[in-house]
Amino acid sequence: MINKKILDNLICIKCLKRVRFNKKILTCDTCKREYPIINDKLYVIKPVKDSKELVDDFVINRLKTFFKKFPKIYNILYYLFGVTFVGRNSKNVIKNIDEKKIIINLGSGPRKIREDIINVDFYPFTNVHIVADIVNLPFKDNSVDVIINESVLEHIKNPQTIVKEMYRILKPGGLIYVTVPFVVSFHSSPNDYYRWSMEGLRQLFKDYKEIEIDVRGGPTSAMLSIFNDWIATLFSFGSRWLHQILLIIFMIITSPLKIIDYLIYKFPSSQNIAYGFYYIGKKK
Repeated sequence: MINKKILDNLICIKCLKRVRFNKKILTCDTCKREYPIINDKLYVIKPVKDSKELVDDFVINRLKTFFKKFPKIYNILYYLFGVTFVGRNSKNVIKNIDEKKIIINLGSGPRKIREDIINVDFYPFTNVHIVADIVNLPFKDNSVDVIINESVLEHIKNPQTIVKEMYRILKPGGLIYVTVPFVVSFHSSPNDYYRWSMEGLRQLFKDYKEIEIDVRGGPTSAMLSIFNDWIATLFSFGSRWLHQILLIIFMIITSPLKIIDYLIYKFPSSQNIAYGFYYIGKKK
């Protein structure tokens, strides 16, 4: 259930006025818009169906959507066969932050980092607390202490709007932890628009005070992302369905090689071909 510290900081996304809790509905004091709470999830928007743009990754996305219903299994498969994450993770970054603080994870999916974190996502996955479009968040200005946003911005048509929205709701001195891809093949979930170099990431968050920026996914993961897609394309003979099946097979076969990233990700040149980066910053 959404706890009181969050309820006190929610607003109507239509008129930006205060909302009140009444049974299993939040109601705006001004425009009377209602936001239902169903199965302990606050629905700021109506649940959406899978995008039509999933067609290019239809097999992989159907598998991802299925396994996201079982977060523990999904996380195991993701860490076994997905990117090898290096550098600091979100759990490490917030380990000394009091649980009384307001921490939100934007675009969380089914992942639960910590019990006190409020998960916000476009889809009503398991462990999601607020179903909302993160372009238009139902939080008051200067109300959130920490924002986590991992592997989301590349899927947004205008990521600058998210960056501004995070700045709006973050308290002065509030912390952000963001991860983005750099060298990685196309992956729709549901769409895929952008990649950032380290300098590009700095530019995206130029209004924040930078604390730390570094490699989050290493060069080996980047190379395998491209190689697996290339070899699957080569042997698919133009079949999108076969390409998806082969891509899954090659991801499984080559996944042990990713351990190399633990040996080389600190090399300065790794930044040139990294899978992705993380950024830690504060609101000025």
